[in-house]
Amino acid sequence: MEEESKIDNSKGSKGTDYSIMQFLSGNILTKDIIKKHLWYFLFLVALSVIYINNKYQTEGLLINIIRLQAEVKECRDRSVSYAAELMSLSRESEVIKIVKEKNLNLQELKTPPEKLEIKK
Repeated sequence: MEEESKIDNSKGSKGTDYSIMQFLSGNILTKDIIKKHLWYFLFLVALSVIYINNKYQTEGLLINIIRLQAEVKECRDRSVSYAAELMSLSRESEVIKIVKEKNLNLQELKTPPEKLEIKK
């Protein structure tokens, strides 16, 4: 009885024993278990390719987002500096100074403007 169990164990190990030579020569692909699960292996390979592709696309998007955020920060800084410059140019003293520099022959009002009221 022990001899039969040894024979059974040796048969079981021969059926699932894969050597490096079988793998390199391609004989492992002719085994029934490999043929049976070939579509499953191909499915796993396809999922791996999709996963790797998704990873590279995500990295590309993140690089693009970081670049755009830096560009937005630069534009915001430029906008603030332009607004400050325009505020300083629109002050009354600056306007008078510019008018005198360009010799526009304009004079400052001595009386405040009057409000017009229209009766309906």
